[in-house]
Amino acid sequence: MAGFATTPQEAKPFVQATRPANSAYVPVQSTVTRPAVRMTPEDFKAIEADLEAKRLSNEAAGVQARQLGTKLPPPAPAAASPTN
Repeated sequence: MAGFATTPQEAKPFVQATRPANSAYVPVQSTVTRPAVRMTPEDFKAIEADLEAKRLSNEAAGVQARQLGTKLPPPAPAAASPTN
């Protein structure tokens, strides 16, 4: 029983296969810093343009769905009645 809590166990094979050997773990309250990648204003404008294009596409799809909903007849009732 001695050494039970202090001897690290080897990880299971599925854990070794799914996790990298060096995970670059930074403990809580550590002074280790990582470089932050800064985005330029052009990057933000490109993201904003992509989001605006997606918004316009979604609005167009919504308008088309509303138009189809008013043009199509309501669905017919089910042919078979429930047997419950």
